[in-house]
Amino acid sequence: MYLVMAPSEPQTESLTTPFQSLADVQSLLDSRINYENDRKVPTERVFVLDRMVRCVEALGRPDRAFRTIHVTGTKGKGSVSRILAALLGATGARVGLYTSPHVEHLRERVSVDGMPVSERTFVAAFNELQPHLEGTGKELTYFELLTAAAFCAFRTEQVDWAVIEVGIGGRLDATNVILPEVCVITTVDYDHMDLLGDTLEQIAFEKAGIVKPNVPVVVGAMGDGPLAVIRSRSAALRAPVFLLGDEYECQGFTRTGYRGFCTVRVGETIWRNMTLNCPAAFMATNAAHAMAAFQTLCQRRFVPGLTEDHVRRTLEAVRLPACCEVFPGRPTVVIDGSHNAMAASSLATIIRTLFEGRDRVLVVGIPRDKEVEKLIAHFAGAGARHAMFTRYPGMRATAQEELATLWQRRSAAPAEVFEEPDEAFAQALAIAGGEGVVIVTGSIHLAGVLRPLARARHDMIDHNGATPGEFS
Repeated sequence: MYLVMAPSEPQTESLTTPFQSLADVQSLLDSRINYENDRKVPTERVFVLDRMVRCVEALGRPDRAFRTIHVTGTKGKGSVSRILAALLGATGARVGLYTSPHVEHLRERVSVDGMPVSERTFVAAFNELQPHLEGTGKELTYFELLTAAAFCAFRTEQVDWAVIEVGIGGRLDATNVILPEVCVITTVDYDHMDLLGDTLEQIAFEKAGIVKPNVPVVVGAMGDGPLAVIRSRSAALRAPVFLLGDEYECQGFTRTGYRGFCTVRVGETIWRNMTLNCPAAFMATNAAHAMAAFQTLCQRRFVPGLTEDHVRRTLEAVRLPACCEVFPGRPTVVIDGSHNAMAASSLATIIRTLFEGRDRVLVVGIPRDKEVEKLIAHFAGAGARHAMFTRYPGMRATAQEELATLWQRRSAAPAEVFEEPDEAFAQALAIAGGEGVVIVTGSIHLAGVLRPLARARHDMIDHNGATPGEFS
């Protein structure tokens, strides 16, 4: 038993004046514990489910105003969530999607029918929370407040379904107050060990915490140990398990240009030659997870089935920001938020194969709480000609000089350090040249800083039909 204490910082929110703007909401959030930015906070002050239970009960259980799907996993949970939301939307349902962290702006985390909610809806959701911010409400963290606000926004928007992505782990995550119709556990690998444990079995135990009685759970490929943990909990709760490689699978992945193609089987049903807006083979697996979860809903008659053509058009239209996202041009730019060893290894393989024979320049920034040496080792295996190391705004970034030192132990390719990400990006574009490739990776936060530059540059190319000059 531990004592949950209020944050030491003074609270700035007013209980009498409604929030008027996104700036007011941001001020509230900035006054709360934010484990995404500050990992020095004792974890017992962050990962406690009781606060969230009290909050949603005080709000009249907004999370029960719609049906939900719960998605966790070391890798791929954001993409699976986006694909699932798109499939549900294709049935004609009104669909909410809650993801984290955001790439470019806060409202990305709370979307309805594929678009971030309006500032008006977002602020109104926090005004619903306002009467509950005193007393124990002062203890609610940044992520807990966002999660509760998302539930309120979805209730206000009268969504039929909400796809809810776990923040970290599952068992004690703020999202784990929902009662979903299906759960997804994509992968179990090493990440967030300070919270989830040092072994894959311990991490699996935390992720398996989202499994609910009699609720189907879609489970990706993993080792025997973590799989046994998930099977054990599922059996105890009589939750049917749908396992990748048995009940469903993806087959025959190929790529053409910057798109991937695959065939997905769920049970006896096969969807052939599906198109994905991502050149990475792992995205085919993510699509299979989403299709398996969607099919369980169809089989239970929660949603109508979709024709093969409808599924094809839906998958082809899904956008996957900062997930091996390619912006064609001279040079080509890849924005990727890989921040754990599993994702970094996958990205390195993609870079080597997709851009073989082209000069590759990395722009890297990594959170200091990650397995920094392992990430650098994987990135060094991508065959880059040059590497730029920088940091992003916030408390968690590893010093760029430290990253460069680790790189030089792993690669003969030259390294440079930059205080400002945009300067690193500009230099990378110059070094890569017209035929090269610039890859931005190591952190979703760095991706969020540089993605607008990559997108603006690409939009300029599309508009003018020519490559723009260097950024200054």
